Amino acid sequence: MKYQYDLEWIFLIILVLFFTILIVWNFMNPNRKESFKNANLEETDLDTEKPVDNVDSNTEFHEVSQNTTKQLGNFLSCYFYNMGLAFLHGKNFQTKITPNGDMFTNYFPEIVDFDQSIQDAFISVGISDASLEKEWSKFDNHCMSTWIVITKERETFWKIMKPTVNRIMKNALEKAGLDRMIDAPAIHYRCSDMPFGKMKYYHFQKYSFFKDSLDIIQQKTNTKYNKVYICYCNSHNSVKENQESCDKYVNSLTNYLESLGYEVITKCQSVNEDFATMFYAPGLISTSSSFSFMAGFFSDNVFISSIYDENTERQCDECGDWLQKGYTLKHSEVSDYHDTDSVIDKINI
Repeated sequence: MKYQYDLEWIFLIILVLFFTILIVWNFMNPNRKESFKNANLEETDLDTEKPVDNVDSNTEFHEVSQNTTKQLGNFLSCYFYNMGLAFLHGKNFQTKITPNGDMFTNYFPEIVDFDQSIQDAFISVGISDASLEKEWSKFDNHCMSTWIVITKERETFWKIMKPTVNRIMKNALEKAGLDRMIDAPAIHYRCSDMPFGKMKYYHFQKYSFFKDSLDIIQQKTNTKYNKVYICYCNSHNSVKENQESCDKYVNSLTNYLESLGYEVITKCQSVNEDFATMFYAPGLISTSSSFSFMAGFFSDNVFISSIYDENTERQCDECGDWLQKGYTLKHSEVSDYHDTDSVIDKINI
């Protein structure tokens, strides 16, 4: 009996010690549960403004999407759009850059001083929190979508921000050893996950889009080009069937451009190198993507694209001639993008 009582006392003592340790642990770590919740936030929550200890009253802190190779265009959209918002509010911009390998964005500043001229320019054209919020609701309610220019206000916002964006990106590219001379126009051909997913902003363009865009680049640069680079990688969020179909599409476009007298060089480099090629090319043609929009719109050179929202049938009719219209192959016109012969018949015009 004594042995049984001793075991009961030992069990009771162990139980008391366990709860005592648990109470002390929770007292010393009151934010443990909250920290766990924040560590598991979805990436779509990362653009929200969050307070940090070292931010003064003259600064806005914005946490932007992850600095990754797969999300470069989205990261750049959020970083610079949130910077614009801070300037609109008369504040310095601050964020946190998480270093990632050799990405040139590692050299982006985490703090950018308020620019009065940008705030003045926003106010002079009527850009405000209210106007941006009204337009925001028509998009995807996320800074990752701010590259999608289908309104004059969105174009104006980015035009005002362009000198600052250009300076920061050029400085980062130079520090990363990526500044270079590109001797011919480039085409960013987005084909991997798209157009098979039929997302409303990502479309194929008819071949005449590339011919006319190359003509515009030669007119604006007053230079005759006999060569064109195609920046094309088919592995982004892709599968083998997509890759095989994309290769057929690129080969068809290559044949078309060669029939016009161009030497065509297809490149699939690192994300850094592809971005630098597009940024420094004398002209960039984009079939619509955040990656090539950020490289082309904010460069010193000619940029041509086509952006169309198929769900709402919206495009920016008032925007500049960099945004070409009338060449888009709508998803509603295609039953199966893997039926490459049928699709090529629709775009080879």
